Amino acid sequence: MKKLLFFIFLIALSGWAGAAGTKSAFAAENTSPLVSSELVQEAGWTYNWQMNLPLEKNETIDRMAVLGPNLFIMTDTNVMFCIDRDSGRARFTKQLGASNLPVQRPYFYDNQFWFMVGSELLVFDPAVGDFVVNEKIDRIGTGARCELARNKKFIYISGSDNRIHAINADGFWQQFTATADNDSAIVSIVATDNIVVFATQAGNVVGMNPEKPEKLWQFDTTGEIKGQLVLDNKDIYVGSFDTKLYKLSLKGKLLWKAPFHSGAPIRDSFTVGSHIVYLYNELNGLYGINKQTGTAVWQVPLGKAMICETPEKGFVFVTPGMVKVMNNRTGRELYSVNCSDVELYARNTTDATMYVADRKGRLMSITVQ
Repeated sequence: MKKLLFFIFLIALSGWAGAAGTKSAFAAENTSPLVSSELVQEAGWTYNWQMNLPLEKNETIDRMAVLGPNLFIMTDTNVMFCIDRDSGRARFTKQLGASNLPVQRPYFYDNQFWFMVGSELLVFDPAVGDFVVNEKIDRIGTGARCELARNKKFIYISGSDNRIHAINADGFWQQFTATADNDSAIVSIVATDNIVVFATQAGNVVGMNPEKPEKLWQFDTTGEIKGQLVLDNKDIYVGSFDTKLYKLSLKGKLLWKAPFHSGAPIRDSFTVGSHIVYLYNELNGLYGINKQTGTAVWQVPLGKAMICETPEKGFVFVTPGMVKVMNNRTGRELYSVNCSDVELYARNTTDATMYVADRKGRLMSITVQ
């Protein structure tokens, strides 16, 4: 058995989470509602639950994500919480290595969480309640550059050596490596059983044979790429520092008549919903872009991100603490709700539930309509 390079602990979960106002021995001091019940009721929303994460004195929430039936939360000390989205109860709590180790975003595959922590591959199975894989991948150098990708046969990891390492999913031995023609750093990877697509810092998007280092096509943007590719069914979205958002087919062909010009460099800052792409930049706020035409339906100047959606509405977090509701068909603003205590949120494209938090551990679930 390989020696773990980090300390793993499990906090007992029984009685740990409850409704708003319920305080446990580990709860944060502030148990007041994160969003007032009066505002929730007035908006026609439904309060589901509120809990308090057991954070250390100086520990804060760093990021949140919806992954299947789970709400994934990471703190600034690399403690991971997994919350059941329906009940608001903790599935597990884990320490993912030392607080100074880089932890890439988890990849949710086959109901398991796949992580790269430095150069360590970790797989957590919620059904088991523990890690089922901890494998050192020495060949990738000092650590992974981005979230891993995988399909039935391989795990694809971007190493510090500017190469993709294709690791066999059955045995974790390396099948092959691949790199861009210009040897640029690989900043994002998506994979299906039929193709692997990766993006480079230099602005290249490359389609590759999933079973060998064979380039199938290449599309070049006119600026650097810093953020993640997004695979949506058979379409790929990529944002570039040339200010443009591109929609490509899995054959590398542009699917919009022209890329969408956002007016500022695009980082890791867009979310693909059911009918709308929600795109943020620092200069112009949040755009709602029609997925079929590539044209803007609406713009919220101080908008930061979408936090959930219904078939016709986009729910937009606006600084310094407000949720605006936009009609995704007409582009009209319908109403807004004061959420002044909210500092963090998950981007949820799976259902009409928003998950909001403050950095000290108050966490709330609200279903909208």
